[in-house]
Amino acid sequence: MSGSQIKIELQGFEVVKDALRDLQERGRSLGPVLKEIGEHMLESTQERFDAEKDPEGQAWAPLSEATKKRISEFSGKTRGDGKILTDGRRLRDFIAYQVGDDVLRVGTDAVYGAIHQLGGEAGPTAHRVFIPARPYLGFSDADAMYAIDVICDHLMDGKA
Repeated sequence: MSGSQIKIELQGFEVVKDALRDLQERGRSLGPVLKEIGEHMLESTQERFDAEKDPEGQAWAPLSEATKKRISEFSGKTRGDGKILTDGRRLRDFIAYQVGDDVLRVGTDAVYGAIHQLGGEAGPTAHRVFIPARPYLGFSDADAMYAIDVICDHLMDGKA
């Protein structure tokens, strides 16, 4: 390498390094982003109960005639309104979210939440019944797009 030399200077490189450093730092503090997404997921889940649809937009299985009759006999209410998973509103009203450093959990502490989400057999052995899945938790395509927008805004602008 004697006799000749090429020198390349990158103008504005410090600005790029600073921007990358800021982006990296914003990526480490996801709490505000996850909180905003959690709030959105609560609203979205409540809307699913109102619409009686799963995250994909498919209608929940209707109540069986036996279930309508049992509810009517037990509570004196008729189920002409056809509302599903809203008796007492405990399941609907106890949807919550938790945010950790890098995790968002959305769910319920209602012990019967899983059987309604996933479906399956329930009840004492002599009186087991099949409960169809009626998914109320999960990301719809619109929820996913919302989350992506919030994450991008946070990473690019530092807003959440």
